[in-house]
Amino acid sequence: MLPGNREVNILLPEEVCLEITATKNFDEYLLLSNGTGYSALTDFFALATSLEKDELIYYPLEFSHMESYLKEFPDEIHYKGIVIQNYIVSQLDAKDISAALKIKTYKEEKLIRSDSYSDEFRKRWETRRKLTVKTAGQLLILSSEKEVFTSMAQSCAVLAEYGDDNDIDLKKYTPHQHHDWKENTAKSKGIIFYYWQSG
Repeated sequence: MLPGNREVNILLPEEVCLEITATKNFDEYLLLSNGTGYSALTDFFALATSLEKDELIYYPLEFSHMESYLKEFPDEIHYKGIVIQNYIVSQLDAKDISAALKIKTYKEEKLIRSDSYSDEFRKRWETRRKLTVKTAGQLLILSSEKEVFTSMAQSCAVLAEYGDDNDIDLKKYTPHQHHDWKENTAKSKGIIFYYWQSG
């Protein structure tokens, strides 16, 4: 419960994939993972298409390759979790979201929720200027609506196809998917999904 008796429901995954990290490099927000992580993120963004009133999805980031990653990219800011809200049904600001995650849970239950995700690729006009990416402390908050979350799930599915031990020379080419061009609002630079593997 937030001040003013506003109830917020926070959905958490039953299992957290340890292959995912979110960072800020210069002015860009980045999501990085291997095939296993992007497979989990496909489900994460697909579930976001079915968010209901005053619901958030919180995905804690417990990246198992942080030590080797920091050797390669020591100056980046790393986030401890990703939060998603659908602004059509929930208008919580970063302060409310941060507060909701700190408040003691008064009721907990296990949910099985099917998503309304479609493999049909979204038309660009359906996603234009609908994504805001912002931060609150060590949280990366993505606020958008169904069409953008569908597009993000599709991007993750493409990156998941690279698997975990691909022999791509990542110094020459890094597979990636942009959500930082036409999707982002004027208040946001959007986010880029990059394929990354330890070693």
